[in-house]
Amino acid sequence: METIMGVLLESLGLFYPLFLASVVTFVYPIIKRSWIWMLLSAILIFPDAWFFSKHPPFPWAIFVPLVQVVFAILFYLWKRNCKM
Repeated sequence: METIMGVLLESLGLFYPLFLASVVTFVYPIIKRSWIWMLLSAILIFPDAWFFSKHPPFPWAIFVPLVQVVFAILFYLWKRNCKM
């Protein structure tokens, strides 16, 4: 897992593009209430959160994608209840 994250973030230089894409895909689903886009945001932020969690001052950073997963669940339940 560490080698995959190392290649993604360090060798390919995808740290900032993944972070920017995650922020954009976090704001868009909040406006549109889309659970699919919120899950995509959680997937995109996971490598960055994993990278930050390995540093001593930020061991809690690995749990940041869980916030987006909770939002996705809430959006899914909200849409399902509105259709009924």
